[in-house]
Amino acid sequence: MIYGIDFKKIVDSVCRKVCPPQQPPPNTVSFTDEEARRILDVRNKLRNWVNLAQAGVIGAPMQGDLKSVIMEIIDLASQLYDWYVPPFSLQPAPLTESEINAVVNDIKSRGGMQGWLRLDGTYYTTDMDTFKKIVEWDWTDTRKYLVDTFDCDKFAMYFKARQAIDFHMNAIGMVIDYSAGHAYNIVIIKDPSTRKVTWYLYEPQLGRIFTYDERDRNMYTMQYYYLIL
Repeated sequence: MIYGIDFKKIVDSVCRKVCPPQQPPPNTVSFTDEEARRILDVRNKLRNWVNLAQAGVIGAPMQGDLKSVIMEIIDLASQLYDWYVPPFSLQPAPLTESEINAVVNDIKSRGGMQGWLRLDGTYYTTDMDTFKKIVEWDWTDTRKYLVDTFDCDKFAMYFKARQAIDFHMNAIGMVIDYSAGHAYNIVIIKDPSTRKVTWYLYEPQLGRIFTYDERDRNMYTMQYYYLIL
C-alpha cells in the first residue's frame, strides 16, 4: 500500500475484469458503482501525486469511459515509477576517516567556513562518471522554486537526502552560504582507479557540478558559511 492506495488489490481486480485468465479481452467491461468509484479515486490520487512531485507536466484528465481512465492510471503509475525508482543501481564506495578529514581540512583551508556539522559515522560515495549518470536521471532540478517553502536550501536538502535514499550515497554536503545568501551542495568523489578523493560544488537547481575555482564568486561566495555533511 502506497499513499493509502492498495495498488495491487485494485490492479488485480481490474485485470480479472478486463482480461480474465485464458479468455480474450471482452469488447465491453462492466464495473459496479463501488469499483468505478475506486478507480476514479485512484486516478485522482495518482494525478495529485504527480502534481505534488512537480517533476513534469500532465494534461487534463482523460474523458470517457472507465477503460480510458484505467489506461490513464497505467500511464501515471509508469510515469511515477520512472521518476522515483532509479533505472540502475550502484555499489557505493566507503570513505576512510582520514579521507573525510582530508576533504574537510582542504575545504577549511580555502577560508570562510564557520563550522561544520557531521551527520553520519561512515560516508559512501561514487566516481564522477556514475555521479553524472545520477544527475542525468535525477529530477530535483525540474521542481518548481517556491519562495521560502521550496527555495535554495530546500533544493540542497532534497538532493542530499534523495541520493542517500536512492543510492545509499551520503558523501554529499550542504553549504549554507550566508555571504552569498544561497545554499547548495558539496559532492565528494572517489576515483576507483587512482583512489584519489576530491570534492566539487553542485548546484541542485541546475544539475551542474564544478570545482571551487570554477565557481561564480557572486553566487557561491564562500566567505561566511556552514557545512552540513
